[in-house]
Amino acid sequence: MTERMLHTDANAVAGLLQEVFVEEITMAQRVCQSCSGRSATGAHRVYRGAGIVLRCPTCGDVAARISVLPEGRILELRGVWIF
Repeated sequence: MTERMLHTDANAVAGLLQEVFVEEITMAQRVCQSCSGRSATGAHRVYRGAGIVLRCPTCGDVAARISVLPEGRILELRGVWIF
């Protein structure tokens, strides 16, 4: 199994991101805290498991973690997000 088979891009979770941020988020820019790469949110790789993890498309470092719970959402953002 290749790494590409394990993830999609963040456009796949655009609806969930819309719930959290209210605004259209996939075109918002993010500057990575590790590699300083600047990318649109929609370009980030998405991994699904116990929650959703967005990773930098340049270096693979964690950009965001999202957990969906019956009583709400838990969100962790890393790096600089430009809306």
